[in-house]
Amino acid sequence: MDKSRHIIAGTLITLAGAGLWGLNAVVSKYLMGRGIDTMWMVNFRMITSGFVLLLFALIRNPRGIFEIWRDTKSVIRLLIISMFAFGLCQPTYYISIDYSNAGIASAIQQTAPVFVLIYVIIKERRKPTSAELSALALVIAGSFLISTHGDLSALAVSPLALISGLISALCCALYITLPADLIRRYGTFETVGWGLFLGGIFIAPFCKLWNFPAQWDGTLIAGMIFIILPGAAFAFALFLYGTSIVGPVRGGVYNLFEPVTALAASVILLNQNFHPTEIGGTAAILAGIAILTVAKEKTE
Repeated sequence: MDKSRHIIAGTLITLAGAGLWGLNAVVSKYLMGRGIDTMWMVNFRMITSGFVLLLFALIRNPRGIFEIWRDTKSVIRLLIISMFAFGLCQPTYYISIDYSNAGIASAIQQTAPVFVLIYVIIKERRKPTSAELSALALVIAGSFLISTHGDLSALAVSPLALISGLISALCCALYITLPADLIRRYGTFETVGWGLFLGGIFIAPFCKLWNFPAQWDGTLIAGMIFIILPGAAFAFALFLYGTSIVGPVRGGVYNLFEPVTALAASVILLNQNFHPTEIGGTAAILAGIAILTVAKEKTE
């Protein structure tokens, strides 16, 4: 396969992974509407998808998944990440979906790189560049449009959805920055697999995982299988593999396909209506993150 075809293949694979993440949010919203408890579903998904990722890692390198447990500092860092990054990111994201919709929650979570940017600017004690300021302005404007529909007198989105979405974005920023060293040392599937699995164990007492839903039918079972396998494990594997081909910058831009997919699928599959300002706000956030991603590449 020549280089151009290889890049095209990597692009399609990366977009497929991001698209599956977007569909995962929509299917999860459907399951919530069918009466599946949000926190139970999140907890079950975290543990099972983490287990699947560890199985992937085990197949690739049978000894690799236990390497991280041989270094005390790595274990401590993994436990911290599991609790505060994975353990908080997933529940708050799904609460945001539950109290708004898949498209809005996904758009709010995409603001995570902004929190990373603010952290880097403070840490390096420097002024933001013009591109960074433009990105921040677009993200702030987009968030304003989504949350108020342009009306300063009232919130158009549930405060719980907005707050939990921003907390999810902040935790996602931690997820982006904190595990980097562990991923480089032990591998992505190993680190993220353990992070999801342990994060699920940590929140299990609060989510009452033992209270297994009693009412099931074929549609609910299919939905649960989707959010565990295609919507989590397969999406993650596809996105990582595609990004390894196209590079992290293109991968970061292609990841913006997730909220676009979530918004479109919400309209088509769930018959949800979106206010024009919500669509405009989502577009502004995605444009800001795209500018920030490309600007980061030029400075590295």
